[in-house]
Amino acid sequence: MLHDVHRLAVRYHWSEDQILRLTLPRRAAYLAIIEAEDDRRLFDALGEG
Repeated sequence: MLHDVHRLAVRYHWSEDQILRLTLPRRAAYLAIIEAEDDRRLFDALGEG
């Protein structure tokens, strides 16, 4: 969970308290968005996007 909090804090500049107040499904949705964006950047960098 600490890794998830870190990823959200870095990406959205939210405090730990703000992140922990999110419901688990909402937190997971934001993490999925981050993962999809990171995947897209990787594919673009590899010329596969």
